[in-house]
Amino acid sequence: MKSSKVPQNNAGPNDTGGYTALRDGAAVVARPGRRIFRLAGRDPIGMLNAILTNEVPAQGDRGAYAMLLDPKGRVQADLRVVKAEDAILIDTEPEGAEAAKEILGRYAPFSRVKLEDLSDWEVLGIYGPRATDLLGNPDLAEHESTRAEVGSASVLIVGVAVPTRGYDLIGPASSLGTIRGLLIRAGAPPAGHDAYETARIAAGVPRFGTDITPENFPGESENSLERAVSFGKGCYPGQETVARMHYRGSPNKKLYRFELEPGSTEPPEAGDEILQDGKNLAGLIPSVNVVGWLTSVAPFPVDGKTYALGYLARKADLEDPMRAEDAKILASTQA
Repeated sequence: MKSSKVPQNNAGPNDTGGYTALRDGAAVVARPGRRIFRLAGRDPIGMLNAILTNEVPAQGDRGAYAMLLDPKGRVQADLRVVKAEDAILIDTEPEGAEAAKEILGRYAPFSRVKLEDLSDWEVLGIYGPRATDLLGNPDLAEHESTRAEVGSASVLIVGVAVPTRGYDLIGPASSLGTIRGLLIRAGAPPAGHDAYETARIAAGVPRFGTDITPENFPGESENSLERAVSFGKGCYPGQETVARMHYRGSPNKKLYRFELEPGSTEPPEAGDEILQDGKNLAGLIPSVNVVGWLTSVAPFPVDGKTYALGYLARKADLEDPMRAEDAKILASTQA
C-alpha cells in the first residue's frame, strides 16, 4: 500500500472529454498557479540576455522561453519572456517564481530596470486546432504577443506551440474570469488539470518543479536544450557547464518519455524507481538494478497508452526490459 504518496490517477468524469477537446477542437484551461512579473526601464531585454540561457529578440513582438541557472549550471527556474508594449513580462511556474524574482531583482538595479510582481495577474489558456477561430484568427508564432480586446476586456494574447498549439491570455484575474465565460459559451469547454497534464506528458514536455528541479542541468533534457538554450549567444551564469556538458561529455542521467503497460497491482506513480534485471559482479547471481525513477505519470491513458516522464542513468540498457512497480516500460524517447 502506497499510503505516503498522492494518487496520480485522479481524473474526473470530464477530463477525458477535456483532453479530446484539446486535441481535436478547443478547450479552456485555467492556469492560476503561474506567476507574472513586469520588467520596465532602460534596457530590460539587454539585462535578460546577460543572464538567460536563451536569446530574447531585440526587435518585434516575439519573446522567448529560457532558464535561469546558478553559477554551477543548475536550473533555478524556467520562464517565458513576453513583450507587452513598453514593458517585458516574465511568466514562471510557481515552483520557480521566488528564485526568478530573487535573481531578476539582484540584476535589475545595475541595469536601471524596475521589477514588479503582478500578483493579481494570471494566465488563461485556450488550446486546440479551433482556438484560432474562437479568438478571431490571431497569427502568432510561439512566444509572439499582441494586445487585443476579448469581449470588453483588454488582454495580452501569446502564441503557444507546446504541449498543444493555441494561445495564452495574460492579464488581471478579473478580466480573465470574464473571458473564460465568453470562451466557454462560444464552444470551448473547460479542460481540467488532469487533461492538460496528460497532454503535456504525452508530448514529452518537462515541467519545472516536477521533472526539472534545482538539482538538474539543462543538458539532462533534450527538450530543454532545444527550446531554452542558445549556443550562439553571449555569456550568462552557468554557461561554461552547459557548453562543456553539451560538446565534451554526457550527463549522468537523462530525461525520457515512457509508455507504460500497467500490471495487476497499483499503477506506478511519480517517484517510483525504474528497475532492470541484471547480474552481480560475479556474473552469476541475478540481481535487480535501479536505473532511474519516474517524475510524472499521465493521469489517464491516451489511445490506450499511459505515458510517463522520468530519468534514466547512463548505465541503463535501453534494449533490455525495464519496469516501474509491476508496470512494463514499453518504449522510451528522450524528453
